Amino acid sequence: MSSFTESRSEAWNRRASLPGSVDFTMMYIAHDAFNRDLARLIVAVEAGTPFTPDAVATWKSFAKQLHIHHTAEDAALWPRLHAAVDDASEAQLLKEMEAEHASLDPRVDQIDAAVDARNTTVFTSELTTLAKGLAAHMIHEEGEALPLLDRRLGQAGWDAFAKEIREQQGGIKGGAEYLPWVLDGVDKERTSKVLRMLPAPARMLYRTIWEPKYRRSERLH
Repeated sequence: MSSFTESRSEAWNRRASLPGSVDFTMMYIAHDAFNRDLARLIVAVEAGTPFTPDAVATWKSFAKQLHIHHTAEDAALWPRLHAAVDDASEAQLLKEMEAEHASLDPRVDQIDAAVDARNTTVFTSELTTLAKGLAAHMIHEEGEALPLLDRRLGQAGWDAFAKEIREQQGGIKGGAEYLPWVLDGVDKERTSKVLRMLPAPARMLYRTIWEPKYRRSERLH
């Protein structure tokens, strides 16, 4: 794993001590997927192959999923929490979450432009900055914002947000793209846990069509 991002084991060891009772498994797995793709892209940069079809496909997939993820949080998660908090320090934390998104998201546009122009210098610089900033943001979110959600909204509030983000991802069509991507590299126990959340037809589609198609697709490993 890149030195700019956490490994999965490092992340789950840190999460083991976090407070609360809400099950944030899907959020954690999504965060791991972002770190995974950034680490793979940084390895490609270090190998001098940042713009191969596999690398470009990995970047485009990462950028799409990060945009969906941050848009859902900004539109559906932080506003719910803003309405539920009654403490100035809690409101400030939510402002920090929004500000961190605002500082990170333009990096994606810069990297998109660098990919289109095949500009290795800008791509490398912006990718490194994004990897460091996103890793720090996700740790901040997991350590403070998610425990705040646990306290103020509970499992019901989290489930409502999860439902909304699934709809924003495009239902079954979005799931066909999202699930194999997010579960890439996840251990069997957590993969099984995620798949148990799905209706039986979706589980069958994942195993027989979605995941095999993803494995055959252009992407970094």
